[in-house]
Amino acid sequence: MQVAHDVREVLSRATCEGTTVRLPPGLDPARHEVGARTAKALTAAGALFSPRRRAFVFADLFPFGQAQPLIDDMIANGRTAPRPFRGEAPCPPAVAEQMCDELALTPDWTVLEPSAGHGNLAAEAADRGCTVDCIELEHHRAVDIKTAGFARHVITADFLTLPQQPRYDAVIMYPPFRRDLAAAHIVHAHGFLRPGGQLGALVSIGLENGVRKASAALRELLHRHGGRKYNLKGEVMAPSGRPLNTELWIVNGPQD
Repeated sequence: MQVAHDVREVLSRATCEGTTVRLPPGLDPARHEVGARTAKALTAAGALFSPRRRAFVFADLFPFGQAQPLIDDMIANGRTAPRPFRGEAPCPPAVAEQMCDELALTPDWTVLEPSAGHGNLAAEAADRGCTVDCIELEHHRAVDIKTAGFARHVITADFLTLPQQPRYDAVIMYPPFRRDLAAAHIVHAHGFLRPGGQLGALVSIGLENGVRKASAALRELLHRHGGRKYNLKGEVMAPSGRPLNTELWIVNGPQD
């Protein structure tokens, strides 16, 4: 995407801090035309607005990436950096915030993020004072989480091979996008909830409609425990920038 001169001028006055970009004071995208075009350029580059942080966040750069070089590149070259060159796009910060809001996390809770990737969901829960544990298959990602320091325990393992331990107040997850695998992850993760706990999951629309055994088990779980769903309109994007059809699920845990 081409970046106009006046947008580049706004970006030159923006404040970058780690993976976040904050527009100059008074430049509300909802009220200023150049602010709206700046927001559009940042979104095209892979940064999504975080209402709680009041800033745009490059979630795919977490935890050690820096937004400043991408902004500098946009200013110098008048175009957005190609997102596929930076790898996968994890759960956007606004969705992580919504999930934690819907779960009503409180500082005394213990929270698990399975198949955590770089731990974006866990980082949001930790920022709210929760004690978080992470499970991640890929060693380099598990090392990133350990280095970031927000998790109490980080286990490097295939989540589906671990025995269920029903001791968490909440499970927060963005399971693999493949339908049968995502269903299996959610069913297994539900067994880590203590009585009265809740599970939050970012999933593709229609996940429960699969025909394999894991999907049938997921339908049974949803029927037995209940919950609620929220449609996400364009908030989640593939690395190519294509919007994904996704939902936020909140699933009730077992009762006493």
